[in-house]
Amino acid sequence: MKVAVRPSSVVQFGLTPSTTQVTWSVTETNGGTVTAAGSYGAPAFSGVFHVVATSVGNPLVTGQATATVDSGVTISGTTPVSMTACDPVQLTATVTGSVDTGLLWSTPAACGTVTATGIFKSARGTGSCVVTAQAHADVAKTAAVTINVSIERVVSVVIAPASVALAPAGTASFAANVTTSCGTFPAGT
Repeated sequence: MKVAVRPSSVVQFGLTPSTTQVTWSVTETNGGTVTAAGSYGAPAFSGVFHVVATSVGNPLVTGQATATVDSGVTISGTTPVSMTACDPVQLTATVTGSVDTGLLWSTPAACGTVTATGIFKSARGTGSCVVTAQAHADVAKTAAVTINVSIERVVSVVIAPASVALAPAGTASFAANVTTSCGTFPAGT
């Protein structure tokens, strides 16, 4: 089932037969809320969100509805976006209903950075982040995308010193630096 929903509005979902017992959930962490009675509260920004009903009697049986929220700003592509830590990702959004199609991009500092042109670069680490695009002409028009960040790419490992000369039963200390998509770090950090 697909429904078009206005930002911050409420839609009541139902079941057939109505005596079926289910638990309700929203797949996306920023995709709004749903009550135990199936009343879905949409977020204030654009996006495509999934409302799921899971059978209490058999949790393997589920039903899903897709709620498309349109605030006048739409981020292109699918959500969530998957990326490797620190590798930049180009996000694209469009503004409708305004001559001024400029956007203001933002994300929490703990997640990383996003440029004025929508290039997102995560901080080091893994997890989920939310990036928001806001219409320049009307700050009430926003869209958000969830970014799932996976572990950084390893580019190289350098051991120092590269070679040693040891006497019999001698010892030497080595150190390693690992270069990843996030920079160069001592091994183990």
